[in-house]
Amino acid sequence: MKVIECQNLTQYFGKKKIYENLNFSVEQGCVVGLLGKNGVGKSTTINILMGNLKPTSGRCLIYGEESDKLSAKTRARIGLLYEGHVTYDYLKIIDLYKLYEQEYRVRFKKERFYDLFKKLEVDEKQKISTLSCGQRSQVVLGLIFASDPDLLILDDYSLGLDTGYRRLFVEYLKDFIKKGDKSVLMTTHIVNDLDGLLNELIIMRKNHKPLQIGFDEFMTTFKGLSLNKDVDIKGIKEIQSVLELSDQKQIFGFFKDEIPCSKEINLSFEDAFLGLTGRY
Repeated sequence: MKVIECQNLTQYFGKKKIYENLNFSVEQGCVVGLLGKNGVGKSTTINILMGNLKPTSGRCLIYGEESDKLSAKTRARIGLLYEGHVTYDYLKIIDLYKLYEQEYRVRFKKERFYDLFKKLEVDEKQKISTLSCGQRSQVVLGLIFASDPDLLILDDYSLGLDTGYRRLFVEYLKDFIKKGDKSVLMTTHIVNDLDGLLNELIIMRKNHKPLQIGFDEFMTTFKGLSLNKDVDIKGIKEIQSVLELSDQKQIFGFFKDEIPCSKEINLSFEDAFLGLTGRY
């Protein structure tokens, strides 16, 4: 079952084209990374999905409903974290908690919130404005988990989180999805955090169609090769990017045939991602 389906999305801001004819889908039970460099339209796509922005053309469906006309019942199934989210600075933590508890009622699982909250070592009577950026994010993420959504949409969840908080979040997310009935669409600029978490990738690039591919397939089929600097690479069609170093050149791509005089590079997920999108 397709939880999210985007069909022929085109978005312009004035005369500036963000993307054209974008198509992708998210299946139920999948954890999908919507990835790419700054400016390719990740947050724009999230805004379209949540009905906050109408695309120039095309449409998005969530649980079969138009994203700008979601019913209250469908919205209650979605947990959303925006990039640069607003967290009601004037409220105390306990007041924000009560707002979520009242909104989600039967679905709300308070033990999930307090299990995460107690690790922050702050008082629930503190105002949100007194918390660090990372603590604010963890409060909101805890409330999102407690609302028990069927679909999580996380726009740059890592914003403001240090390494410890990011690892804590990933641990909680893994526990949240372990039954296999939850769906997740997430963006981040720290892609190595997602290694071992994602089922699928949607990688957006300027002037390219988005690449939707299984995580394991990507890591198996996308390769990096090192060659001597004087090797001619003009005839190699599958090259996605080239990195020139002082003593060698490195090429990256979905190479089907063996490349003479090359040596395969052991790539991390971040290495492979940068090999596809380019470093700069």
